[in-house]
Amino acid sequence: MIKHMKLLTFLGTNTYSCTTYVWQDQEKQTEYVAAALAEFFQVETVQVFLTSEARAKHWEAFQQAVPQAKDIDIPSGQSEDELWQIFESVVNSVEPDEIIILDVTHSFRSIPLFVFLAGIYLQRARNVKIAGVYYGAYERDRERSPIFDLTPTLKFAEWLTATDKFLNTGSAKELGQLLSTIQQDFYRQGRQNQEPIAPRALRQFGDRIQAISDSIELVRPLKLMEETAQLEKISNETLKTEVGIFAQPFALLLDRIQADYSQFALAQPREAASSETLAKQFDLLCWYVDKSLSTQAILLSREWVVSTLCVGLGRDYLQKSEREFVEQSLNQLVEWAKDKESNPQPSAADALKPIVADLEDLSKLWSQLRDMRNDLAHTEMRQNSLSASDMTRFVREELLTRLRELFRDLN
Repeated sequence: MIKHMKLLTFLGTNTYSCTTYVWQDQEKQTEYVAAALAEFFQVETVQVFLTSEARAKHWEAFQQAVPQAKDIDIPSGQSEDELWQIFESVVNSVEPDEIIILDVTHSFRSIPLFVFLAGIYLQRARNVKIAGVYYGAYERDRERSPIFDLTPTLKFAEWLTATDKFLNTGSAKELGQLLSTIQQDFYRQGRQNQEPIAPRALRQFGDRIQAISDSIELVRPLKLMEETAQLEKISNETLKTEVGIFAQPFALLLDRIQADYSQFALAQPREAASSETLAKQFDLLCWYVDKSLSTQAILLSREWVVSTLCVGLGRDYLQKSEREFVEQSLNQLVEWAKDKESNPQPSAADALKPIVADLEDLSKLWSQLRDMRNDLAHTEMRQNSLSASDMTRFVREELLTRLRELFRDLN
């Protein structure tokens, strides 16, 4: 099914002179650039936004030039409230999944900015496809007026959104997708035969930081170390050159991403010294807390405690049976701490004393981590579930401090 194209345009109160608008190999003589765009792109519906003053001056002539035009009244945009009315009018004029073109030639005051924002909103909220953003560059002393394609400016919004996500959550997944898409589009368009330089490292770097982001999100610390170590194999000089040519918005973030992720790099974490691997896991835990990723922080900290105790006891922290032994010892410690007078001290207590600063504090922390992990795993499907605010507060205010106090020689 072929979807119809809709053009969104504005009329002001200026006097529009006849000119020949030019787009690629097409041209049309008209007073209104919207008439040219409607013809060039075979637009079925032209949605015209105009004030009462613009209606009085232009609407009759515009209808004759663009028969498929439909009018929508808007205020002049002299206040914040009127600007939001314009924004709402633009948004409500488009149905979900429609394909639209934006003409910002005759927008006035701050309306072009609001039209641009409305377009971005429609892309995200209603799955609208913006086929193009255009501006007719009329010049009084010239017979021909070029139409400029401003569509690439929409990409800036994508870069902004992806940058914001990285800075707030540490995830560079969207940034990686943008880099990969740039390289894919370059070769899909056949530009490798036309341009002096072709991108080769953008997709590799983009795919890598997407994999790193997945490992961070899904709490895969060992895989994260391997993935970040792979970044070092990508030529930094080549990458910076390609970013400067093909992905300039990314240039300001490249060093930040490399610095943030490089702290986790370890080529073979399973074969490396356990102390080194656990130290990097603790760095990741700090990252989670800093980024307010409470779920990941709780999951990792519970496992980090078990791993650290395994290492302290001279056991293989990656062996299931060894981990189960430590978990059982911790569970026994919790029961003993509840009633020391009635319960005999568990045999594992003597072995754990040299490793942690305080067995009672260890039992309390383990009890909390165990309960929180279980509550998360069972998605609140039990009688006495924990509140999200309590878990968030615990991660933000207590977790790292208590771990550092308990394991003073191991982190």
